[in-house]
Amino acid sequence: MLKNLQKRNKIESERGFKPSVDILSRITKVLLENNSTGKTNLSLQTNVNYVRVLKHLKWLEKRNLIESVVEDDKIVIILTESGRKFALTLTDIS
Repeated sequence: MLKNLQKRNKIESERGFKPSVDILSRITKVLLENNSTGKTNLSLQTNVNYVRVLKHLKWLEKRNLIESVVEDDKIVIILTESGRKFALTLTDIS
């Protein structure tokens, strides 16, 4: 019963997540400049709490704007082609 409640709360919180344009802009700017970076490094470079960065990365990944790849035995984040277009649009707006 407790697991079902936790699962339902998790689903509801994911549905209700609304990303910050400012944070999306910071994340995509770093990815444009560095081509790839790890999640922790991304959090540090954007000056955004790690958990918030993860939520925004999940949002971007669901929309196929980023992907996780293995580079030198590390998992890094890169922009997809559509993610690059999205990032360039965001930087024009900001």
